[in-house]
Amino acid sequence: MKETYTALKEFGAAFLGPSLTAYVREVEKHAEGKLPVCLAREGWLIHQLLTRLSEERLIHLDHPPVYLRLSRTLLFRAMLGEPLTYTVALKMDFEGTVLDLLMKRFGLQMHEAFACMPEEVLGFGVSLPDDADNVREWLEPHNDRLSKQVEHTREAVENYFHTQGLSKENPVPLMLDVGYSGSIQKLCTSFLGRDTEGLYFIATKPGKQEIGDNTARLSGVFREGVDWQQNYTMLERSLLLECMMTAPHGQVVDVRESQDGEYVFFYGREASSQRYYQNLQAVLEGAVESVTDNLRNDVTYTKDEVETLFEVFSTRPGAIPQAAWHLFTADDDITGNGMVSPLQIFGI
Repeated sequence: MKETYTALKEFGAAFLGPSLTAYVREVEKHAEGKLPVCLAREGWLIHQLLTRLSEERLIHLDHPPVYLRLSRTLLFRAMLGEPLTYTVALKMDFEGTVLDLLMKRFGLQMHEAFACMPEEVLGFGVSLPDDADNVREWLEPHNDRLSKQVEHTREAVENYFHTQGLSKENPVPLMLDVGYSGSIQKLCTSFLGRDTEGLYFIATKPGKQEIGDNTARLSGVFREGVDWQQNYTMLERSLLLECMMTAPHGQVVDVRESQDGEYVFFYGREASSQRYYQNLQAVLEGAVESVTDNLRNDVTYTKDEVETLFEVFSTRPGAIPQAAWHLFTADDDITGNGMVSPLQIFGI
């Protein structure tokens, strides 16, 4: 057991330590005067790391970081019926029926979908993004019912954001995540009605983007402007990072505010990294200790060095220790694929 713990901890230090070291240095630069907002679920580790580094005075942040429990699914649900929601939600790959789409991407329960949509429409087959215009045409006549169905979620999200310091009178939120296109940031920009900034490992569409009357500015630490299928390994195999940089809870699919003002979150299925979180915790401990030591000793990594190290772990069989193999599964319900294993997908 001790050997397994040591192997996992050393893996966390080697696999995540260099990239996180470079990333938190950039966070410190970008966070001046802003509120660092660590987005679920990769933000769980980022939040732990920033909190520790701040407490040990290895970095300076003007405002303590917050961990925001949300997901695209939760925002799609809370903003169901709004034009931006359809624009973002329907451009992502999906195979299934309209009912599958409403349940897996928009977070509706089966009875909620049947309460809002005709049964025959719910049975239509969907292949996104090719059928995006058709799906929008099928959904839009029912926007009022869909919006009414999720009003309790929308109210809870709005109040939750306020308690986390995201209202307009507070500092500009700097949203932190692995990446890539800033979908959550754009939806939050619209939902909050305020400008936002985002700092990601990789930003596929960096720069200033207009979202209604507001703007969302996206930046990438390791690469900007690169897209999928352009042979950039850190993006193409980023699912490996997502499997390790995750929280002990599953994907947030809904939230309610109780009478005493507490928030009750509802989660999707657990991947193996949640079921065996005590093992993943060893990986994360190794990563956090590595970054802490690096900053204490002024160790730096260039972008090229980080990319080269990631290339080794993500392409060479045997580079990822067997003790960690069982942790590499991910919930891909949002695309209709269920649980996926990146080690099998990438053949490593």
